[in-house]
Amino acid sequence: MMDTEVSRVRSLLRTLALYAEARGRLLQIEAQEAGTKLSEILIFAALLSGFLLFGWMLALPALVWLVADSQGWPWWKVALGAAGGHLFLAMLFLLRLKSRLKRLRVFEETFHQFQRDREWIGNPPPGV
Repeated sequence: MMDTEVSRVRSLLRTLALYAEARGRLLQIEAQEAGTKLSEILIFAALLSGFLLFGWMLALPALVWLVADSQGWPWWKVALGAAGGHLFLAMLFLLRLKSRLKRLRVFEETFHQFQRDREWIGNPPPGV
């Protein structure tokens, strides 16, 4: 009788260890996928920042001078208009980044499996 109880405990511990190993592997796979997705978003954000910075620094003085000279407007009014245009473009990129972050799904399968496990624990199949 004692041997069967020890055997059952060992079987239960082995099953729990296999379960933990499987969930750990799933978590590892999804962590790699999440890292890839987050890296893509960070690269996109870095490019956005770089384009804004270099666009602002390199083109703006020349554009202000060209427009002010050709139209006869004061340079500071042209500079304010250009600043508004650049800020508008920055807002468009920011909205795009925000929409990508909202669609980002990480560890989806792991959470799904944990939910199924909770449901199974709450309502185990007959005979278990």
